[in-house]
Amino acid sequence: MSSTDTRKAKLIATEIEARIIKRELKPGDRLLERLLAEEFGVSRTPVREAIRQLVETRLVTDNGRRGAVVAHLSISELLDAFLVVAELEGLAARQAAKRMRDEQIVKAFDANALCQKAAVIKDTETFNAMNMVFHNLVIEGSHNTMLQGQLNTARTITFPYRHYVSSLPGYMTQSVDEHDALLRAISNSDSESAFQLMRDHVRLQGEQIEDVIHHLERRNSRTLES
Repeated sequence: MSSTDTRKAKLIATEIEARIIKRELKPGDRLLERLLAEEFGVSRTPVREAIRQLVETRLVTDNGRRGAVVAHLSISELLDAFLVVAELEGLAARQAAKRMRDEQIVKAFDANALCQKAAVIKDTETFNAMNMVFHNLVIEGSHNTMLQGQLNTARTITFPYRHYVSSLPGYMTQSVDEHDALLRAISNSDSESAFQLMRDHVRLQGEQIEDVIHHLERRNSRTLES
C-alpha cells in the first residue's frame, strides 16, 4: 500500500473512531466498504486498512464475508476493559495530585460545573461531552506521556459504553459528586485518595454495564424485527 493510502487509512480510521465514540455509530452497526469509499472519495484499499486498524483496537469486529461491524463486546470482556481503564485512570489521578497545574484544576472544576447543569436538565449529550473534557484534563494533569498513550488506546474500547451508562437513572448526578470529591483530593495533593476515587468512579461504570448490554440487545432485536 502506498504512503498516500496509508495516510488516508489513518484519517478514515480516526473519523470512524470519533463517530463510534460520539455514538453516531453504535455496536452492531455495519461498516460497508463501498459506501465508506464513496463518502471519503477513496478506493477500497485505504478503507480496508482503516477497518483493519479498528479491528486491532477492538472497536470493530471483522465477520469475514459478512463484513465488519462496530464491536459488541460481551459483559465479561467489557468488565475486563473497564477494570484496566479504572486502574490506569486511577494512576493518572494519583500523579495529577502531584503534578496538575492550578489552571488545569480550574478548568476541570468548570467542566464539572457544566456536567452538573447538564445533569439537572437530563442532557446526556452535553454531560458526555463535558465528562470527557473532565477526564481528559485529569489525565493530561498527570503529565505522564507514556500513561496518556496507554489510556488513549484502552479508553477507546470503553467510550461508547460509558456514554450509554450516563442515561441510567441517577448516574449523572452521582458522577458529578464523585468528580467533585476527586478534584478536592487533587487540590489537596492527596494522591492516594485521588487514585482510589478515580478507580472506584470508573469501576462503577463497569459494574453498571450489564444494564447497558441488555439495552443494546433489546435495541438490536427491535432492529432485526423491523
